[in-house]
Amino acid sequence: MDWIGSIREPIGPALQWFETHPGTASWLEAVGSITAIVFVCLFALFQGRRTRSYEDTDRIRRAQGLALVLIPALTAFKPKIETAIIQESKPARPDEVMHLLDQLYILGVAGGLILQMVALLQANQRAELPQNEDEKVRSSHNSIARQRLGDALRYCDDATYALMKLTRVRTA
Repeated sequence: MDWIGSIREPIGPALQWFETHPGTASWLEAVGSITAIVFVCLFALFQGRRTRSYEDTDRIRRAQGLALVLIPALTAFKPKIETAIIQESKPARPDEVMHLLDQLYILGVAGGLILQMVALLQANQRAELPQNEDEKVRSSHNSIARQRLGDALRYCDDATYALMKLTRVRTA
């Protein structure tokens, strides 16, 4: 009972002042309601941020796992492109990468670079030498093929670099 008396002493005059001034209770109620609304909004905002943070961390970790699979595949495929440029042949598409195409979106820029490389390799596969056996036509066709393969090689290098950079991202 002692604690009730110790609380009543400082609060008593404040309560009497509230009772003698009409409308103070409604103002106090309004301020309390607004404060409660602000706290609920802030709580919801921080919960949403925490959820997004967990989702972002999960996405980064999945991307890093995929990058760890793709780096050796791209590194092993790079000499095949270089050989195709030198021998003027058509390299086969990288099978290790082809079955992962639907997951590349998670890699962001690196995934886009890999898709560009695959698209150029497919375009090179579909390109056929015209029936005309003219040396000028053959030279032009080979030049375009070398350009495509050179671009595919550049995309392969850039994707490998981007994937290596992705694997070094820290997640806490």
